Amino acid sequence: MSTQVKPEKKKPQDAVAEVQPKRKVGRPPKTDKTPRTAGPRGVKSEAARMTRLAAKRAGTSTRELIIASANEIINRTGVVDFRIETLAQSLSLSPGNITYHFPKKEDIIAAIWEEYVAIMRDTTEEMITPLLDIKQLFLYFRTAASKAINYVGVTTYYFGDMGALLRENETFRRQIERGRELIFSSYDTLVRNGYMKPIEKPEIKELTFDSQMTMLRWWINHALTKYPEQDLPVVMDKYIALSLLQLIPYLTESGKRQFVNIVNLIK
Repeated sequence: MSTQVKPEKKKPQDAVAEVQPKRKVGRPPKTDKTPRTAGPRGVKSEAARMTRLAAKRAGTSTRELIIASANEIINRTGVVDFRIETLAQSLSLSPGNITYHFPKKEDIIAAIWEEYVAIMRDTTEEMITPLLDIKQLFLYFRTAASKAINYVGVTTYYFGDMGALLRENETFRRQIERGRELIFSSYDTLVRNGYMKPIEKPEIKELTFDSQMTMLRWWINHALTKYPEQDLPVVMDKYIALSLLQLIPYLTESGKRQFVNIVNLIK
C-alpha cells in the first residue's frame, strides 16, 4: 500500500514574500545605489557655485554678479557674439535665472553701460576738484582710460556708433553732454589756479575738447589691439600725455613746467 505525501500548503505570508516587484528592464532596483561621478561639467558647476557663494558672502546680489560676469564675457567676445546662454552656463544658472533680472541681452548691455557711466561720474567728482592742476588732470585721464579698458566691450560698442546714439538716444546724449561740461569746467578751474590761459573762443574750446577725447578713444583702441595687457599702463601713460599736447598753446609757465615733469616721469 503506497502512501502519498501531500504537498505542504504554503502560508499566505510566504506566498506574498515570493512575489517580486515588477521593474523596467535595465533599471536598477530602488535599493541599488549607483554612485555618480562628477565629470568636467560637475567641476565647472562646483566652481561657479563657489563663485556665487563667495559673491553672496561679500554682499553681492545676483544682479550684480550677472552684470560683472557679462562684462567679462563681452570684453572677450564683443557685444555681437554675447549670448544669454553663454552667460548662464558660465554661472551654472539656467537662462531663466538670467532673464528674470534682464529679459533681453540688450538690457544687460545697457546695465553695464550705466554702471560704467556711474563709475566715471563718481571718479570725475572725486578728482576734478577746485585744486585741479595739470598733474591732477593727467591722473584723471589715466583713471578714466583704466575704467574704459575695464568696460572695453561695451564702451567700444557705444562709442563706435556715437553718431547714431547721439541722434536717437536721449539718455546717452545727456551723459556725453554732462562729460563735456565737466571737462570745460576743468579748463576754467585750471585758468583760476594759474595753470592755463583762457580759451576765449567757444569754438576753439569745443575743438580742443573734441581733439582730446577723439585721440584718447582712438589710442585706447590702438593700445588694446597692439600691446599685451601687461604693457598697457606704460603705453597709456604716454598716450594720455600726448592728449595734453592740445592744451600747450594755452598753458602758463607753471602749467608748462608741470607738463614737462609728467613727460620726464613717463619717458
